[in-house]
Amino acid sequence: MAKIKHEKGVLVEDTVIDPDNNSAKKKNFIITHAHSDHAKVSKAKEKTFFMTPETKNLIKTRNTKEFNVKEIPFKKKFSLDSTEFEFFHSGHILGSTQIRVNGGEIVLTSDFKLTDSVLFDKAEILQAETLVIESTFGSPEYVFPERKKIYEKIEKWGKQELKENKLLVLGGYSIGKAQELTKLSNKFLDEIPLVHQTIFEPNKVYEKSGTKLGKFELLNHNLKEFNVLIIPPHLLNPDLITALEISSGRKVSSAVFSGWNGFRGTKSFPLSDHADFNQLLKYVKESGAKNVLTNHGFAEQFASSIRRKLGVNARPLNKSSQSNLLDF
Repeated sequence: MAKIKHEKGVLVEDTVIDPDNNSAKKKNFIITHAHSDHAKVSKAKEKTFFMTPETKNLIKTRNTKEFNVKEIPFKKKFSLDSTEFEFFHSGHILGSTQIRVNGGEIVLTSDFKLTDSVLFDKAEILQAETLVIESTFGSPEYVFPERKKIYEKIEKWGKQELKENKLLVLGGYSIGKAQELTKLSNKFLDEIPLVHQTIFEPNKVYEKSGTKLGKFELLNHNLKEFNVLIIPPHLLNPDLITALEISSGRKVSSAVFSGWNGFRGTKSFPLSDHADFNQLLKYVKESGAKNVLTNHGFAEQFASSIRRKLGVNARPLNKSSQSNLLDF
């Protein structure tokens, strides 16, 4: 059985998965997807980063430094220090991967979801002896509506606001959510959206990979020509809304799209690229795992829920547990 513990990332034998920072003194690293909290790469020549081609291309949209990378497609086995790894799509964003170790001794989900979207199929549930599962929304309060129903509400809201000649401003993370919003704008609102520069480049990577989003244009002093604008959510604030209303000559109607709530009073839709509480439990149950390590978010609380609801050994994977975490 491969050894696993937390050491500046998830350490499987001598391979670090999603390093916390660039200081880990190892030579092999696996990056599960391109979000910045998972994709900390280094230009150090002695370090090699293994990832899907799509993840590499998305990282390159915001990180121009050179780093040693080995591109690994889905479902192609590869070995590092006698440990076998295999990638499976996680349904999170383009190129995002689950990892199967030694044919199922260990499965690491990283970020995933078990619902189809307009862009991707849901993640496959992999069989595992030991499961390392993300627990971002590992609290019972986080149960999301059916995605189809969220899409219907977005369509109804958007069309009504557009009918009133308002400028729609949609807030979504630059990699992942913004591409889904680009697709939704084309598919359900019949509008070509303007997109922020930090979204424009990832959109092009999605398109080149074969994931079709529909039409989109770069925001560049052309606000009056379009009815929908997609920007990163951290830019949405009252000052920006006022500036956009002055520039466009129209009222602005804005919304944020995220599993988290509480975005400064802005309207929000619970459109998440993560599994909710029920999906997390479903994965644990159907994976057949005998031991479970929870990671990120509500790790303690979710481990407790697994033990109580499913009767499965579970504990959080955390920085204080530096011994072999398979010693349940």
